[in-house]
Amino acid sequence: MEQKETFGKYILQKRKATGLSQKALADKLFVSESAVSKWERGLSYPDITLVTSLCDALGVSEHELLTASDDMHQREVEEQSRGYLRIIRTYSWITYLCYAAAQIPTIIVCLASGSGLPGFVIRLCALLIVFSLLNVPVLVKRKRLHWIFWCAYGSLLLLLTVCRLSHIEAEYGHWYLMAIFGVSLGLLGVFLPLLLQTSTLEHPALHHKGLICMAVDTVLIYLLVIFGNLFADNLNNSNLKEILLFGLFCTAIAWGLFALFRYTRLSTLLCSFITAEVSGIMILLGNSAVESSLYGIRFQILEINLADWSDEFINQNLGVVTMICAGVLIVFALVRDIRKSLQAKNCGR
Repeated sequence: MEQKETFGKYILQKRKATGLSQKALADKLFVSESAVSKWERGLSYPDITLVTSLCDALGVSEHELLTASDDMHQREVEEQSRGYLRIIRTYSWITYLCYAAAQIPTIIVCLASGSGLPGFVIRLCALLIVFSLLNVPVLVKRKRLHWIFWCAYGSLLLLLTVCRLSHIEAEYGHWYLMAIFGVSLGLLGVFLPLLLQTSTLEHPALHHKGLICMAVDTVLIYLLVIFGNLFADNLNNSNLKEILLFGLFCTAIAWGLFALFRYTRLSTLLCSFITAEVSGIMILLGNSAVESSLYGIRFQILEINLADWSDEFINQNLGVVTMICAGVLIVFALVRDIRKSLQAKNCGR
């Protein structure tokens, strides 16, 4: 009985707070005025089918109605949510006004400089990049990273395309392809693993995310090398074969290290030390290999002098020291892994 009275007093309190009479509340719920009176006097409970409508009429949650008390924490959370939404809407309108205001000086500059429509479109594409970074995260609710990246990436490619089309007769027009490949390599090299990791697509190929990233990076690197060689002033096409062979050697090392970490059962520690050993070899032989590939200079191992760390010997000495240290650590890791393997076998028996 006491629970009914508490429940009835709560309904009475909320009805008066909303400014409704018993008759007005009864009309909203399609019940009789006497039914509302019985609820408020603690003589009966509302029908279960009326709970949602009653909550809407009184402006309370179902939890508050069933417990006959105000949930202050929930109300505070809801008020904070409404405040956050107001801030988001205000932020969006302010940015839209800023975009509109930015067009005024843009138009003036374009008219004054004589760049006309191409100059205006270039500045508009630049604003699209800003819009992708500042407003797209607010507008979309799901897959924000994907939307932000592809909108910003597409806007950047559009900007480069408009710049190229507005200077068709300009000298060194081949910069466009180099810019496309360079921007794609820089952005995809960093963000493609994240995009694949957060992708919800179900496809067998997505089980090999590392292979996809390595393949995309390799293709873009080769495109950069090929077009860079074709358009560079200090190189000629006769160097392309040597450059591609050197590139093949470097990418083979990268793919080998990738396979080492991804597809072998060696411990991460051992793989890391093997990578350090390869790095030492590259430090030792890298300069000679590059000069031999690019400029046709005869390949030779430079002199090593651990007693002299001047500029003449620092690369060779650093490579040798790295190789020695990494070699010792590889032996240590091998012994450690073998001991672990033997202990596991003994425990299995």
